[in-house]
Amino acid sequence: MSGRGTINGYVVVHDSRLRLWVPEQPYNVAVIELEEDPTINFFSNLPGTPVDKVPVGASVQVEFLETDGGQKIPEWRIVTD
Repeated sequence: MSGRGTINGYVVVHDSRLRLWVPEQPYNVAVIELEEDPTINFFSNLPGTPVDKVPVGASVQVEFLETDGGQKIPEWRIVTD
């Protein structure tokens, strides 16, 4: 897999029930469609993208954020071609 995809929609979360995300409110949650298979979608925040300024249709690349416990969490960043 290339780790690339396209944003096909998003929502803005104003009232998260996830304690770790409460300080980040409000934040974007984008729907990412994989380049190789559009039937596979990921839901992700978009680090560096202002709230409610998500460019639907933009290309994205996955990056993995490693937690203190060693868990890797996929995040997507907008890329310019």
